[in-house]
Amino acid sequence: MSVLVVNISSIKPSAFFDPACVLQSGCHPFVTQDSWVVYRGATVLKVPRLEAKIAAGDVRPDHPVTQQVYNQVRLGFDASDLVAAKISRYLRRHGI
Repeated sequence: MSVLVVNISSIKPSAFFDPACVLQSGCHPFVTQDSWVVYRGATVLKVPRLEAKIAAGDVRPDHPVTQQVYNQVRLGFDASDLVAAKISRYLRRHGI
């Protein structure tokens, strides 16, 4: 089994961000200022590798997102020009 992973980064003045999915401050406890989904860095991890990253402290689990935030992030995969072809194939193959 595998999971699709994306990073979320705070929007900084005068710095590039992908406008395909902007998350408003407060939409999730983790999002404390307006942020963007870093689609160009999306990756697929096998579950054991994700568990190892969590155990090593490289990944910090947090509260699940709401369905609304999930839908917003998912739609951004279709809107962003920065999604790698292999990630688009993963989404199609898994019906996501």
